[in-house]
Amino acid sequence: MPHPRFDRLAPERRRAILEVAAEEFAEHGFDGASYNRIIERAGFSKGTAYYYFEGKEDLYATVIGLTVEGLLGQVGKWTPPRDAEDFWRQFRSIYLALLDFILGDERSARLLHGMSQARMNPKLQSAWLRFEAPLTAWLQRVLAEGRTVGAVRTDLPEDLLLVAMMGLGQATDFWMLEQWERHGAPALRRSAEQVLSLFEELAAGRRAHKAPPTRKR
Repeated sequence: MPHPRFDRLAPERRRAILEVAAEEFAEHGFDGASYNRIIERAGFSKGTAYYYFEGKEDLYATVIGLTVEGLLGQVGKWTPPRDAEDFWRQFRSIYLALLDFILGDERSARLLHGMSQARMNPKLQSAWLRFEAPLTAWLQRVLAEGRTVGAVRTDLPEDLLLVAMMGLGQATDFWMLEQWERHGAPALRRSAEQVLSLFEELAAGRRAHKAPPTRKR
C-alpha cells in the first residue's frame, strides 16, 4: 500500500502518477516495467518516489488494486437466488459483465493479464492475497447460497469445491485473456460460453450424476 503521505497529494497529481504507472505496467507487465522510467515520466525524483511508495512492488499493487476495484464496480449486485435457475442466471450475468468490462478497456485487460502472470511472483504474494481474500469470501457465500436452492452440489467438501472453483477461475482467466490477445473479441465471447459451462459442470456436478451412456450392440 502507498504511504499515507501519497493520499495527501492533490487528487490530480495522484491520478497523473497512477496513470503513468498503469500505462507502463500494462505495456510491459510487472517484470518488464521500469520503475525508473515511471519516475521519470511522472516528473519526480527517485527519492521522492520512495517518499510515497515502498518500491516497484508497492506501486504495482496500488495500480492493480484500482484496476480490480474498477472491474468489481461493473458487476451487478448478487442477491440470494430464488431457485437453481436464478442462481445460474445471476452467475452468468456477472461473468459476462466482467467480460464486457475487459473488452471495453484494453489497458485494464492487459493489467489483469499481467496480474495473472505475476500472481506466482514471490515479491507480489502479499498483494495478491489482499486482492484474493474478498473474492474468495464472496465465492464462498455464493456457493453456500447455491446449495440452499439445489444449484450447487453437496457431494464434495465445501472447502474442496471452493478451492477447485478458485483454481478453475484462475486458469480460465489466463486462458481467456490469451484468447483475446491472439484472436480478438469474437473469440473471447465464444470462449466465455465454454468457460461458463465448465463452471456449471464443476459446481452443479451434472457429469458426476449422469448415468454412463449405454453401448450400442
